[in-house]
Amino acid sequence: MYFKRLEMHGFKSFAEPVVIDFHEGITCIVGPNGSGKSNISDAIRWALGEQSPKALRGGKMQEVIFNGTESRKPRGMAEVTLVIDNSTGLLDIEYKEVAITRRMYRSGESEYLINSNPCRLKDIRELIMDTGIGVDGYSIIGQGKISDIVSNKPESRREIFEEAAGIVAYKTRKQEAVRKLDGTRNNLERIDDIVGEIEGRIGGLKEDSEKAQRYLELKERYRELEINITLRNIENAAERSRQYKQEIQELEEQLRSAGEKKRGSDQESQELQKRSAALDTVSEKNHEKMVRTIEEINSITGESKLNREKLANLAREEDRLDGEIDDLTVRIDRLGQETEELKSRKKEIEDARGQAERSLEEKVLLYNSITSETSRFTEIIDDSNEKIILLNGEAASKRSEAKSYESYKGTLESRARQIADENRKLEEETAEDRKILEQAREGLSRAEARKQELAAENNEKILRLRKLEEKERSLRGTAEELRIRNNREEARLRTIEEMEQNYEGYNTAVKYIMRCGIRGIEGVVGEMMEVPRGYETAIETALGAAMQNIIVADDDSARKAITALKVNRSGRLTFLPVGSIRGKRIHPDARISGQKGYRGMGVDLIEFDERYQQIFEYLLGRVAVVDDLNAAIAMSRGSRQGIRFVTLDGEIINTSGAITGGKYKNQSANLLERKNEIERLKQNITHHTDALEEKVRELQQILDEIEELKQGATDAEQEMREMELQIATSGEKIAGGENQLADARERMEKNRVELLQIRKELKDMDELISRMMTESRAAESEIEKIGKKVEDLTAEHQARRGEVEDANDAITQARIDVRTWEEKASNNERMLERISGDLAALKKQSKEKEQQLIALRQERGELTAGYRGSDTQVLRLEKERKELEENGAAISREKAQIAERLQLVAEELAGAEETINSVRDQKYQMEIRQARNETQMDNMKDKLWEEFEISYAQAKELRKEDFAMTASVRESRELRKELKEIGDVNVGAIAEYEQVSQRYSFLTDQRSDVVTALKELESIIDDLDRTITKTFKDNFDKVEINFEEVFRELFGGGHAELRMENENDPLESGIDIVAQPPGKRLQNINLMSGGEKTMTAIALMFAVLKTKPTPFCILDEVEAALDDENIDKFSGYLKNFTQTQFALITHQKATMEHADVLYGITMPERGVSRLLSLRMGDYDPEDYAS
Repeated sequence: MYFKRLEMHGFKSFAEPVVIDFHEGITCIVGPNGSGKSNISDAIRWALGEQSPKALRGGKMQEVIFNGTESRKPRGMAEVTLVIDNSTGLLDIEYKEVAITRRMYRSGESEYLINSNPCRLKDIRELIMDTGIGVDGYSIIGQGKISDIVSNKPESRREIFEEAAGIVAYKTRKQEAVRKLDGTRNNLERIDDIVGEIEGRIGGLKEDSEKAQRYLELKERYRELEINITLRNIENAAERSRQYKQEIQELEEQLRSAGEKKRGSDQESQELQKRSAALDTVSEKNHEKMVRTIEEINSITGESKLNREKLANLAREEDRLDGEIDDLTVRIDRLGQETEELKSRKKEIEDARGQAERSLEEKVLLYNSITSETSRFTEIIDDSNEKIILLNGEAASKRSEAKSYESYKGTLESRARQIADENRKLEEETAEDRKILEQAREGLSRAEARKQELAAENNEKILRLRKLEEKERSLRGTAEELRIRNNREEARLRTIEEMEQNYEGYNTAVKYIMRCGIRGIEGVVGEMMEVPRGYETAIETALGAAMQNIIVADDDSARKAITALKVNRSGRLTFLPVGSIRGKRIHPDARISGQKGYRGMGVDLIEFDERYQQIFEYLLGRVAVVDDLNAAIAMSRGSRQGIRFVTLDGEIINTSGAITGGKYKNQSANLLERKNEIERLKQNITHHTDALEEKVRELQQILDEIEELKQGATDAEQEMREMELQIATSGEKIAGGENQLADARERMEKNRVELLQIRKELKDMDELISRMMTESRAAESEIEKIGKKVEDLTAEHQARRGEVEDANDAITQARIDVRTWEEKASNNERMLERISGDLAALKKQSKEKEQQLIALRQERGELTAGYRGSDTQVLRLEKERKELEENGAAISREKAQIAERLQLVAEELAGAEETINSVRDQKYQMEIRQARNETQMDNMKDKLWEEFEISYAQAKELRKEDFAMTASVRESRELRKELKEIGDVNVGAIAEYEQVSQRYSFLTDQRSDVVTALKELESIIDDLDRTITKTFKDNFDKVEINFEEVFRELFGGGHAELRMENENDPLESGIDIVAQPPGKRLQNINLMSGGEKTMTAIALMFAVLKTKPTPFCILDEVEAALDDENIDKFSGYLKNFTQTQFALITHQKATMEHADVLYGITMPERGVSRLLSLRMGDYDPEDYAS
């Protein structure tokens, strides 16, 4: 068996797919530091199942995926395939070639494959177990890890020796057996626990079952009586309901008669009110008209006075306007003079601007002349630069051609090396083909031997299959037991949750209120707190009846709830309004709190919403919880604070000194324990579900293994058929081998001819490269001459540029002068426009003032004419006012008569209203009785459903015709008393007792089977211990002898030995290394120098390889700490292991010289490794040593 090749894609620095072919002998991998050489050994270790990122020189496993560079994107996956030649059959698999593949994605998902078939990591480890090539063995020595062999703790060195001894498979089987043994012991403990639990319960369950049977018989008789009593009560209530309805109809008739009388009085009252309203309207209009007349008289009088004042104001306004018109005339004359002055200045400005424009034209002509000459220089320089660019391009082109020829030359050289390699391979293949011919003749005998081996292996698999099937049956039994237990506890949980939801254990009043949905009801006291386990009995005893108190939001909510209880006669309750309750808590002094057995005040031991702090202080603020009655008595004697003491078992010592205690014969779980039991059952169900899932997974693994064994048997049969086919094909292989030999000779001749052609082309390439370089140098010389000419022209060009800048400055100044005179002309024009506008505005104002003066004089004339006619109008209005006062007096008299009649009608209405209210009250009271009677009927029907789960219609079918009400009530009362004396019963105990009895028998039988399995496992482990101990000691002695020999050979003398720290316990003993180099005293390995440690570690590694040769070995710079002399010893000693294939990652020239194949790792692109390969004889070691 040996490594054939390694395929990598996206692993660490190998971004592109890389294939490394391994050959027999020594393969060296070289390259600069940081080029990625050690990534190859990491890839092999990773493909074989390494799980530690640290061992792969990383922080997390995803770092093995190529992470990208500045020019490359990161890969999404890393994949490594290790192809192993298994023609010797060392690996326990039917294939001659085995490809082990591992993939990892950036999501963290991993895949393992064997020959492209998905598998588990466990499958790969089992495949390579005890072959020496595992990641924990001695076949892969990572970078800097050679010294760890001797530097590790003694107990850590065992891994190498165990791998060499071939006991890893035994240890794995032992670990599996120990795991099974532990599981079997755990199963036995669980069965013992369950059996013990059942034995403790089965007696009580039997008693509870008998009690439940008696209870159910009495309950059924009580149910029959109560149903018939309730039916009779419903019939009586129905009769009362008919009577109430008849009385309500008579009262409704009285209401109709009184209503008709009331409607007649209402109609007359409405007519009188309408007439009164009409008179009010007439009176209001008459009053409004009189008010308007008075206002008009006052208006005319006031207006006459106002007109006199307006005439005086108009005279004053006329004088003001005359003055303003004179001022405007003066301002108009002044603006006219300013306009004439600006027109005169406009001509002067235009003459100066014309002179500045002529000066600008002269300077522009001068500037154009100078720039024309400068442009001529620029054109000459540009032409020269273009020529330089062309020559540069020509030189670059020649150099590029030379480089292309050199590249092609490299390709030809590479092809020549490939041909040489191919010829060597053909020679090797020819020798191999000759071997195949001989092997074909031996194939028949090997096939028959293999056929017998397969038959024996098949028999072993059948025995293993039977054992697994027995274990499958055992696991199915355990899983079924867990499923039964889980189902029972789920049923118990549903029962308790239903009791919790239905308020079982609470009185009828609590149930009624909690179902009513009254606003403000927050909950029952027992629901609003959390009590730690162990304190339930103490807290519930301390609360007593207060457990059934109800917490409400406020007093109004309490009133509504009490009203509902009264109306429905559902009982009495205590309500605790959140905002009204004022609790009081006691802080016990040190004489109590410091005594042994004191647990704390009741309010401090529970948890509740802080909104209910006052309520729970009111309920439990004076209650102290203690361990037992003795502690309670001792504390109560020394207490003067009014504290009630309650023990964990429920005894109470009141403040008066009275002691309450005892226990019912069959006391069931109280209300608080019921809440905790719900939580406990939920946790148990979760635990059992998880355990059941684990058993199902374990069962599935066994089923998978059974299927694998069945498949193995099928594969064995298939292989036997293949052996028969192999015999038939041996002749064909011989003929094929001869044909392959002829083909190889023909290909070698073709390669010889091609190699001659390549050598001729290499000579031509050298001539072309020389000519291209000569032409490139000539172009560079011409570039230098033209460059000097450009420098001279550039200096002249710079001088001309100064004259251009002076001319440009003169033009700029001339343009500034022109712009200045243009601004002055523009400003003068704007002033002319502004003055012209002001002048037009003043003329417009003067005209408007003259028009206002004319209108004012006209208004003054009109006011004088109107003043004279107002006196005549005042006399007419006074006469109208007197007539309106007389009309108002007549209306007032008629309204007084209507008011007297309305008073009489109102008295009649009040009498009718009183009669209606009286009859209505009687009807309301009768309806309340009717509603209460109907509610009682509904409650009795609800009782039938709630207590007996039967509808009213179904109950009527159970009516007894010979039913005697009085005797039945008496018998029902006696049955209720007897049921109460029986107390709480567990009806489920009947079925539970039957189940537990069956389960007890099942578990007893199962325990016997588990004890038998336990003894068998202990026997197997003892056998494995003996085998492991003997095998390890035998191989350890061999390694020690080989270590002494190799050490002497490498060191040229000296002494070395291996010692067990505890020879009495070779299975767990650490291993010490003691060495004595020549000329030194015997000493512990840790006291030696670095080079001596490395050589000692190499000696130990070689000793292990001599004891148990591994098919291949990967060594990563193991000789880095050695000098040249010791490197020669190390490299030379490798040749002794002809059966082992070595891959060395090295920097040392001496090591390279012993290599059969050399691979180079480079990094032409930053962060990306590249592979180069060649055979020895095609390279110079000096080129690769760095």
